[in-house]
Amino acid sequence: MLLSIQDRLVPGGSVREKAENARGYGFDAIELSEPRVAEHAEEAIRDGVAVSALCGGYRGWLIDPDEGQIRLARSDIGRLLELAADLGTGVIVVPIYGRTRNLPDNGTGRTEEEDERIFIEGMRELAAHAERVGGYLILEAINRYENDLCVKLADSIRLREAIGSQAVRTMGDVFHMNIEEADLGKALEEAGDTLGYVHLADSQRLEPGQGHTDFKRVFAALDRIGYRGYSSLECRLSGDPQDVLPRSVEFLRKQMTAAIR
Repeated sequence: MLLSIQDRLVPGGSVREKAENARGYGFDAIELSEPRVAEHAEEAIRDGVAVSALCGGYRGWLIDPDEGQIRLARSDIGRLLELAADLGTGVIVVPIYGRTRNLPDNGTGRTEEEDERIFIEGMRELAAHAERVGGYLILEAINRYENDLCVKLADSIRLREAIGSQAVRTMGDVFHMNIEEADLGKALEEAGDTLGYVHLADSQRLEPGQGHTDFKRVFAALDRIGYRGYSSLECRLSGDPQDVLPRSVEFLRKQMTAAIR
């Protein structure tokens, strides 16, 4: 299994510098997550930087309350897919962030059925584009307080089946899973070979090794399904990156080793 980290967590003045520093800390690649994702992807292509995924960097949302923002999201994600194809990686997407019917007066203004129809419609269009250019989409489940369409890994699996494309993969984020899943290992195993990516953070959103999340159980499940893709840090840091990141990598590598014995 490979370790990656979001570029925003790594010091450096360029994508190449961030990648070099990440490797120095013990990571295998970086995940592009800064606001200028497309620009940084172009830089990574030019400099031959190993990139695990593109996260964010598009306007609007695929089920945005504003139809104009939906069109922008589809257009921007389409361009990111082209860049991701050149990098040999995928684009992480969520239906929406920050709107949910699970909080008062915080939905999209549509029914859940309408949101799902619009999301699947957009994803089918994007998946077809991904198939043409050679990229892929990574559908992330995030907790009920941030969206209400794709909350558990099972939702990601169900939506992928409805979209009907091999260019769509599922994704587990350990922080969100810690809120929503009764059994992190079981949820990952049920995703099986649809699983395309994993986000790592400890129970309180700090770097792994600072909370109570059972990472050994996570990696054991990943090993059982033969997952050999990237697990990437998406978290806050408890201190200076030069101090905390090497320690977190050491912690994670030990958890991996213990999990597959």
